[in-house]
Amino acid sequence: MKDNTIILTLITYGVLLGAISVLLNDIREFDFNQFEKFTNWAKTADKSESWFTSKNAIQWSYYTISAGLFFWRGYLIYGFSYFLSILKEIEAGNYFSDKNIKHFKKIGSIFIWYTVNVLVLRFLLTAINGSTFKFFNELKAEFTFLIPAGLAFYILAEIFKRGKEAEEDNELTI
Repeated sequence: MKDNTIILTLITYGVLLGAISVLLNDIREFDFNQFEKFTNWAKTADKSESWFTSKNAIQWSYYTISAGLFFWRGYLIYGFSYFLSILKEIEAGNYFSDKNIKHFKKIGSIFIWYTVNVLVLRFLLTAINGSTFKFFNELKAEFTFLIPAGLAFYILAEIFKRGKEAEEDNELTI
């Protein structure tokens, strides 16, 4: 079993490093000059014009929503890091530990929170761009994987909790 956990740990590190590098690359490619454009516009803007309907307000909204998406992707990567703690507990022989139960619940909640918040942010982006078909594609992509995975981790937490109770009952009978 120790060989399997070492292999799984290495795979998890590979996935985490890959996800972090993709996130950092996306951040690097993002147009940060947009903030400078917004501050220049704020200095020369017509104060009588409604800010919410202006072109720069829409660009600013896109900028802040994109920053929010970067945050939630980082949060999802943080959720994947809990797998390392679970593998460490399993390697130590603590299959049904309180830490594993807590980590499975945490991973499940991170997956669900990520999906819901990213869907809201992508819906806002779609509303800004005026496209409805894009949102439905995003909706399909997020719900087909992460929501069921999050629910599965909640179920795993419950299974491990019951396994721990059975293990404790078993120890009392010996």
